[in-house]
Amino acid sequence: MIFIGLGSSIGNAEKIFHSAEQALESLNIHVINKSNILKNPPYGGVAENEFSNAVWQIETDRTSKELLKTLQQVESEHERIREKRWSDRTLDLDILIFHDEVLKTKDLTIPHPGIANRRFVLEPLSELVDENFEIPTLGALGNLFDHE
Repeated sequence: MIFIGLGSSIGNAEKIFHSAEQALESLNIHVINKSNILKNPPYGGVAENEFSNAVWQIETDRTSKELLKTLQQVESEHERIREKRWSDRTLDLDILIFHDEVLKTKDLTIPHPGIANRRFVLEPLSELVDENFEIPTLGALGNLFDHE
């Protein structure tokens, strides 16, 4: 299973997420399940606007590194500007889980290292998986539903 996290704090998140879905589908990345959109206060002490967040389950035959490049391309097409970490943005697309892959490079860490500490990821993710779902290799964290 592949899960991506979405975030937006500039513009109409519903429209932006819909546009992102169309862009992904046109690139042969299929959204097969979506959480509800969750409204959240800004994270990281930089952004000023409320965030809208969601998690999608997708299917693709791309590798995780190819998927990262594609997601960054879709972000750019939606006027994502990368000036300061955790700043407001039109669209943020993060790979959260990529099957059972465990990877840590300069550009990509899978599973996403922030999953366990972010309610705005855990809550939407819990809508898409059953109670036995475990985040790959998070060891002590184990079961997703232990963190509600």
